[in-house]
Amino acid sequence: MRRRSYLMVLAAAFCIGSSTPHAAATPQLVLRGTYATGLPGDSAEVISIRHTDAIAAITNTAGSVDVLDLSDPDNPNLIVRVDIDSTTGTPNSVAVHPVHDYFLVVTGKAGVVGTVFAYSLFDGELLASAAVGIQPDAVVISPNGQYAVVANEAEGAGLNNNGGAGSLSIIDLSGFNGRGEDDDLVVTPVSLPSLAGVAGVSSGRTDDIARLPIDNSPGTLEPENIAFSHNSRYAFITLQENNAIIQLDVRTREVRVVGAGKTTHAADLINGGGYAPVQTLTAFREPDGIAVDETGRFFVTADEGDTRDGAAASGPRGGRTVSVFDARTGAFIADTGRQIDDAAADPDVAAYPDSRSERGGSEPEGIDLVSYRGVTLAAVALERANAIALVDVSDPTSPEVVTVTPLVGHIGPESVKFFRRGPRLFVASGNEVSGTVTVLEVVF
Repeated sequence: MRRRSYLMVLAAAFCIGSSTPHAAATPQLVLRGTYATGLPGDSAEVISIRHTDAIAAITNTAGSVDVLDLSDPDNPNLIVRVDIDSTTGTPNSVAVHPVHDYFLVVTGKAGVVGTVFAYSLFDGELLASAAVGIQPDAVVISPNGQYAVVANEAEGAGLNNNGGAGSLSIIDLSGFNGRGEDDDLVVTPVSLPSLAGVAGVSSGRTDDIARLPIDNSPGTLEPENIAFSHNSRYAFITLQENNAIIQLDVRTREVRVVGAGKTTHAADLINGGGYAPVQTLTAFREPDGIAVDETGRFFVTADEGDTRDGAAASGPRGGRTVSVFDARTGAFIADTGRQIDDAAADPDVAAYPDSRSERGGSEPEGIDLVSYRGVTLAAVALERANAIALVDVSDPTSPEVVTVTPLVGHIGPESVKFFRRGPRLFVASGNEVSGTVTVLEVVF
């Protein structure tokens, strides 16, 4: 009975129509500005942007966070580089507060309880810190600034060591403005139940590091990415290796879960020889990035894939798709099928990574949503194609990839965020491998 009180398996398909017409013109992405960290690889991974003034922060796994001014999208500027306490691991994720002048950053490594820090946004002063769960991988602040949620991934820490139980942490920010001498970060841990037996979760999979079966018990749960509903009540969290999405009520701490299921579509599954989507891919979606529609009707996931069918096994993984789910029921609505790889392989784009066909193709990773000029758009970081896709989800039952734009000279886009300057709409991309941020404008 106790388990049923906080684990509600969501089912029952729900079809969402759209009353919003598509725009007459097709949106395109135009490069406007770039910022280079100048640091070694893996130095621009996760980006967070405050919408009121386009102040951004990006994590550098070298051990710092760069705070940027994007108010002039053509000329991104460094405000301050903040050295992060690395006692419990490297910076894995960052979140800029929507009102107050501070950011949160989480540090962690496999098998170790991690830390959340608050730093002053403009001078990098350490304001507060607190312990969270094992290996925190993501932190996101609610739109109203009252809560933050941390996804504690707890990856395998070595062969036959699952790294501990994955979990969530809720941080009450209602009394924390970053200015008081006695300010504390109040953290509430949220344990996760076993997902064994939940429809649509992963099965027959093996953790890449520990080489242990993913049985969806707490020790093999790996929360990955987070998105808040626009009313700040719910956080939606992907569990990539478990092929699941959790909905967390930050007030009641109630947890609901849905399995992401499998996708079936044509794909290129053979390395080399050019793009030839003549095989059939049937695979767990394994969502990474997630974003919630501002109306609260649906959420979208970027289905990168990660796990293997067996120890040291290769082979196709991940959905290679953007998927749409009903936010109220968790029911799957639609996905993009082969569209992302098709668009990346278009001769005018020439971004498809043929050497990754047997793995995850273009590998959708980060994702964000916005409504603009009568259209609801998702921006998607294609990690292996080194490109950004725009997907029109104005009709959630029929998501359409409208463009793929290569990031020439920029490698490994990991995260994307929309932001506005006046009437103009931009996308910023954190490019992990090249250590750069690119700013592109959405132009109709």
